[in-house]
Amino acid sequence: MTSSAKKIARLAEKSKSRTPRGVRLQGGSLFPTVIIVVLALGAALIAYSRQTLEDRSAADITNATYFMSFGVYVCDQWIVLPDTALTELSEVREGAELIQGQPGVVQWRPQVLSGQRRAKLSAVLDLYAIKVDKTSITFPSSINGGVALEEDNDACDGKGGSLFVNTWDVQSADPTKKTSIANLDSVRLNNDGLAVALVFAPDGTEVDQPPAAGEVELLVNSGE
Repeated sequence: MTSSAKKIARLAEKSKSRTPRGVRLQGGSLFPTVIIVVLALGAALIAYSRQTLEDRSAADITNATYFMSFGVYVCDQWIVLPDTALTELSEVREGAELIQGQPGVVQWRPQVLSGQRRAKLSAVLDLYAIKVDKTSITFPSSINGGVALEEDNDACDGKGGSLFVNTWDVQSADPTKKTSIANLDSVRLNNDGLAVALVFAPDGTEVDQPPAAGEVELLVNSGE
């Protein structure tokens, strides 16, 4: 065996007898400790902020009184609405009421009416004893002559009629009109100052906010 081969053999024997060294992270245990502390502080801050927001939201809802404007548009005009709940109504839902002297203005209390801002348009329709389903609207005798209107081509003097609800969240960052064409009595009421129009009119009819929208805006602003 040559001298070079002997050296290589000795190196191989030594490498077999050595104990493997562990890999050591630079900086020791300091870096992992810092990460753990940062994560713990972040979780604590998130939990605190959520609790604060929930408490504030619950308190606001409990003490809040909201106003909304409501109108019914049939074919080409707004229908005259009463300013008191109808005597024909078998059950007036607690937490929602009409304001005397201000037709089309509805006052409602989120906590009493619905719990957590989940009030539905049915609470308002009940005040007027108006019934809606998928394709029709029925009025009590004291509103619009008590007629029942059905979606068909003969409605509105042959121009046709469709039933839908327009909603404007006037006080929000997005006050643009939103239109609902199904489950109309389940349309959510979720904020102060809403404008809601129940519409039976030919397709393509553009309807503005209800006539009482200006009065509601004054009521909302006066409470700020």
